[in-house]
Amino acid sequence: MTDRKLTAALVTCGAAVALLSAPATSATASTSTTTGTTTRLAQAVERDSVRCIKPSGKKANYSWSDGNSSTTVYFNNHCSHRVYAQLHFKGPAGTRKECLATNGGTKGKKKFHKGLAENLTNITRDC
Repeated sequence: MTDRKLTAALVTCGAAVALLSAPATSATASTSTTTGTTTRLAQAVERDSVRCIKPSGKKANYSWSDGNSSTTVYFNNHCSHRVYAQLHFKGPAGTRKECLATNGGTKGKKKFHKGLAENLTNITRDC
């Protein structure tokens, strides 16, 4: 093989490696960003549930993630009746309670305004 052919082959291989490595690097970076965001969000979401009176074995499910000035509670009521749930907020000034009523067989969301240092800790039956 002549020096000219060897040089051309190396240049071609180098260009191919450069083209292949650039998209792989950016794809890896975006994947890690997405994975990091997903992990962070998955850890921030909290869940709780309240058992139904009828039908037995079913539940009203709740999930939330605390924000800076509000908390949105997502609910899915599998009960055949209205469920009253008590939301417990805890902050530096103490605890406070809010009531959330959901009709049977419904799902949706409700936004609750809160103080900056308050967090929703848990949800219990009846209010």
